[in-house]
Amino acid sequence: MPVQEPSGRRVRTVEEVKGVPRGPARSLWRTAKEQEAVHGRARPPTKLAPAAPGPRTIRDRMAFFRHAIVRWAEEYLKHIFQSRRPLPSYPIGHTGIYRLPNNVLAAIASDWGTGTSSAYKVADQMAKASPDVTIHLGDVYYSGTEEEYSTYFMAPGCWPAGKLRPRTGADANGAYVLNANHEMYSGGRGYFDVALPGLNQEASYFCLENDHWRIVAIDTGYHCTRGLKKFFSFIFGDTTRLDEATLVWLDQVIFRDAADHRPVILLSHHQWFSAFDDRNYPTIGEQLQPYLARVALWFWGHEHRFAGYSAFAPKGTKVRARCIGHGGMPIEIGWKRKEPTPAVFSDQRLAGTAADASQVGFCGFALLDFRAGQLVVTYIDENGSRLLQETWTHKDGKLSGSAELMESSPGFEVYRPLEDLVM
Repeated sequence: MPVQEPSGRRVRTVEEVKGVPRGPARSLWRTAKEQEAVHGRARPPTKLAPAAPGPRTIRDRMAFFRHAIVRWAEEYLKHIFQSRRPLPSYPIGHTGIYRLPNNVLAAIASDWGTGTSSAYKVADQMAKASPDVTIHLGDVYYSGTEEEYSTYFMAPGCWPAGKLRPRTGADANGAYVLNANHEMYSGGRGYFDVALPGLNQEASYFCLENDHWRIVAIDTGYHCTRGLKKFFSFIFGDTTRLDEATLVWLDQVIFRDAADHRPVILLSHHQWFSAFDDRNYPTIGEQLQPYLARVALWFWGHEHRFAGYSAFAPKGTKVRARCIGHGGMPIEIGWKRKEPTPAVFSDQRLAGTAADASQVGFCGFALLDFRAGQLVVTYIDENGSRLLQETWTHKDGKLSGSAELMESSPGFEVYRPLEDLVM
């Protein structure tokens, strides 16, 4: 059951969060069980009350599970039968493009919204770097409800906002957040009703740009879980895809000018491919094919690991992908590589001693330092260790890069020459 830190942050233990499933039924069950434990039998208030003791007597336990099951059933039926929150789009005349300075520092993390001590350590390291803008690639656990967003993301001391404050409506804010599957388990209520208005973010897809680079963020979560069709996915197939409004925006706004040679840093929650996970999302890669030749790096999360790939595609245009789904979930280690997907590295370092029953790895984030035509990407773990650095230079329409291992330790697996990251 979550406890309160002296800082006011509510903290979940590794045991509470480890192994969170990717399906709505069991994620919603964890949400219902936690809310019942915190609030007792009454409906939860707008803000979390002080933690209440859990049920102790048999009668209390029976009441606990009865009320938790009722709450879970209500939420799951809503998930299956009721409509999701509407997907906001940009009004006519608004491009969804926001201006960044030419020299700007951005910190990005994914799968961060767990409320674990590791997640808060990542947030503290991000804040220590003093970025101008921060971007979360999605997943606030367990089900992205209003209360979970208010408690584990928007509350003071949780997600660190960057320093940027918009001077005009065309300037970037200091913090952005993407939509993901756990957000949609509650129909997107926490994401669309709490996070977007709280961050003054208009839509779940956007572009941040300066004279030299573009950061293009897309929503892969909205259609990843869709009621009965998703429930019977073994018949209909996977529904994870980009919405038509996003595709129109990419085609008619973002990539309309073929003469725009600024490299694109693409951000999404879901992966196109993986060397470790059996579940991938080919529709996303197929939808993005017309634009991938202009993408320098594609960052995604969803898989709870940190890994990097050389240029690869299951079919079509190749991309250089980086999985940074290690933002706040307990990182379960010991995964095996699959061929032919060309992973260059993965971080399987054990956090703590071998006697530690949690047997989890390190959380972390990526720091993107844009210096006019140069981009330096540094990967940093929850303790501030700088693991790997990529340096990219864009000049006269040509992109070149280099990679350097900054700190090597047992468990940081390098499978191929680091130069393969930047080829």
